[in-house]
Amino acid sequence: MNKETFFTMPHDKRAEEVNKLLESSTLKEVADKIGVNYSSFTKEMQSGDYVFIQRDNRYYKFLRDPNSKPLPTTQTGYAKELHFLHENLDKLKQLIANDKSPLVLDQRIYAKNSQFTVKSIKMNDDIYGMFTQYCDENYPHFRIQDLIAQSLLDFIEKY
Repeated sequence: MNKETFFTMPHDKRAEEVNKLLESSTLKEVADKIGVNYSSFTKEMQSGDYVFIQRDNRYYKFLRDPNSKPLPTTQTGYAKELHFLHENLDKLKQLIANDKSPLVLDQRIYAKNSQFTVKSIKMNDDIYGMFTQYCDENYPHFRIQDLIAQSLLDFIEKY
């Protein structure tokens, strides 16, 4: 088989011939024997819906399942958002169903121009355990450090 016959012969016949050559050669060697660039060779073989199975060192016809739905190649518009909502619907319902007023953190907690320092605070294990458990159950979307910062602001405003 030469380069010209490789590109002109029917896909099924070409796969048969290439598989015969693959019995004694590698994929790269077959491409070299035919006189075709390796990447062009593999691309052309795929054009006839043939896939190379490396462990068998041969090409097989790819059969599409007529009952399967095609996978979306890209998500456009609101598809990503809808997918996120679908996956997190139970969590969102739980957040909405929370009978307490919604917790809104002060803007100063997230201010980009703020300086942050690391502090070590000594506190009762039981109280900290109750706080973190409450936060995990009721406000899992917030970080503990931000909730503690909000607690300090609430304390300042209240007292």
